[in-house]
Amino acid sequence: EATEVADALKALEIKIAAKAGAGDKLFGSVCNIDVAEALEKEGHSIDKKFITVATIKRTGKYNAVIRLHRSVTVDLPFEVIAQAN
Repeated sequence: EATEVADALKALEIKIAAKAGAGDKLFGSVCNIDVAEALEKEGHSIDKKFITVATIKRTGKYNAVIRLHRSVTVDLPFEVIAQAN
């Protein structure tokens, strides 16, 4: 089951919209909670404690590591984009 979820996650294109200012710098940051919320919108309920991501302060492409099981982790690429005002 975990491997099926892993395959489903790899197929997703996650974009997280965040408020950004000059030079693509974010107001605040994007963290595991934001990734969890983005996955929830795609129909995948994954607890934030199983999502590892560096604190993100700029727009761009990043990677999250999701632990689905002791032996199953997924690298999830995602993009942080500037939120439309």
